Amino acid sequence: MELPLTGGCLCGKVRYVINALPVDTAICHCRTCQKAVGAPHFATLFVPASALEVTGEYKEFASLADSGNTMYRAFCPVCGTSLFGRNSKFTGVRPVSAVTLDDPGWYKPDKDIWVSSAQPWDVMDPQRGKFSGNPWK
Repeated sequence: MELPLTGGCLCGKVRYVINALPVDTAICHCRTCQKAVGAPHFATLFVPASALEVTGEYKEFASLADSGNTMYRAFCPVCGTSLFGRNSKFTGVRPVSAVTLDDPGWYKPDKDIWVSSAQPWDVMDPQRGKFSGNPWK
């Protein structure tokens, strides 16, 4: 992986640059992530909030996460791509959708979180650490 990391939405109207290495990576299986991304899990990298630079206009949807925190999920208003978020409790980091990176091939998640909400048909890598809920509380 080489910095900066770049990515964006399907239509290209929203782009981002990440100027620091991720502080963590995870596959989230919570129901709010499942519904937000329309998939059984959300592959995410957590980056320092100050390292994420966004160009283009995006919209945010606020919802109560399984943790009890407010999660603001950013998406492109044109194509609907789920891009990144911010959490009311963890303001120093931003979760970014790994699949929206221009080169997501280097991504390797460290852990599975909220496995208590995982769909029974979603196969998890047994080598990754498993957390029933939020490991960072």
